[in-house]
Amino acid sequence: MKLKGPLQWSLPPSKSHMIRWLVMASQSSGTTTLRFSNEPGRDVYSMADCLELLGSQIERNKDEWIVTGVGELGFTTPKQILDCGNSGTAARFLMAISACNNEEINIDGDESLQERDMSVLSGVLRELGCTVSEDTLPLSVTGPLKTNSASLDISTSSQPLSAMLLAAPRFPFPINLEIVGKAVSRGYYEMSFEIARSCKSENNFSSESIDIVPWDVLVPEVVNVPTENSLLPIAMLISELHDINLEIEMAESSPAIVSLAEQSEILDLRDESDLICPASVLMAIGKGGRITGVTHVRGKESDRLDSTIYLLRSFGMYAEVTHEGLKIPGGQKPEAPRDPIETRLDHRLAMTAMVLASKFGGEICEPEISAVSDPGFISRLLELGD
Repeated sequence: MKLKGPLQWSLPPSKSHMIRWLVMASQSSGTTTLRFSNEPGRDVYSMADCLELLGSQIERNKDEWIVTGVGELGFTTPKQILDCGNSGTAARFLMAISACNNEEINIDGDESLQERDMSVLSGVLRELGCTVSEDTLPLSVTGPLKTNSASLDISTSSQPLSAMLLAAPRFPFPINLEIVGKAVSRGYYEMSFEIARSCKSENNFSSESIDIVPWDVLVPEVVNVPTENSLLPIAMLISELHDINLEIEMAESSPAIVSLAEQSEILDLRDESDLICPASVLMAIGKGGRITGVTHVRGKESDRLDSTIYLLRSFGMYAEVTHEGLKIPGGQKPEAPRDPIETRLDHRLAMTAMVLASKFGGEICEPEISAVSDPGFISRLLELGD
């Protein structure tokens, strides 16, 4: 594929923001309009479908969704299984929400999601007196909460903490969480606390022990959802491989993306591990260096350490796994893969593979998984070569 410059690229709405706002708006007594640019990812639709089964009403228009919350009536017990698709965020948030219900709620997802470990959150819910059938999907959760304290390990994911916070409006009483481990993906739980505060929560994060107090959710009438800036390295890779300028509208870049753009020798992804696939390729074809703080990515949609090594090798590149991440030699020259690339139901792996294939060729299996975060990705990539 020969691309024409300059590169004009658009980003979908942030699924992390949008899923959190859907949860908050669905628990309110009012109506909230979520406004955004471009089409939301499939993960967002999965969360919206499940919330509707719980009693929320969501009117889905092209550039805005209008959410009517369940109010004082609370969520209802769904007759169907809550299908979270590929979304680990949706699964964990719905587990915590289900703990507030007196009846059994069943939660499931796709093959990739069924392989992800939910034991941290299921353990917390069991400590709080709930019944959780399994530590992986499919599972069932039966509430309500019966005790008011538990320990929560935040060393592998921030999602369980976000789940407990955002489900708290329906808790029967305040709970205390003893925080265990060194936090990862801190920006995501910070986002959760910020969104909760926007909905009148007075809960705050503490690295040792958190008292999470229920509150009456008051959501703004209109919320503008930002773009999914974690996908910017994908566009950066397109720009680099095809040697064309990048033109894109987005919010302020994160520290890791700035470091990546500056080709820093050490890239710490402790809080932004979702960048590892495209970042590894950018470092391999650039100056090289080390990626640190990513041991927890083995529990993502795929084992992203293994998947990243696999992707690099498939395109004739390589990296060395270290105790803290990857060591990547620079100046590498990708080549066309000999075999089809398995995307392993991992949307970020799929998008990175497709960008490489747009320059060097290659067959990509199940490319449609990219719709989990960016439904327009494939069509936009193909349009660049017109």
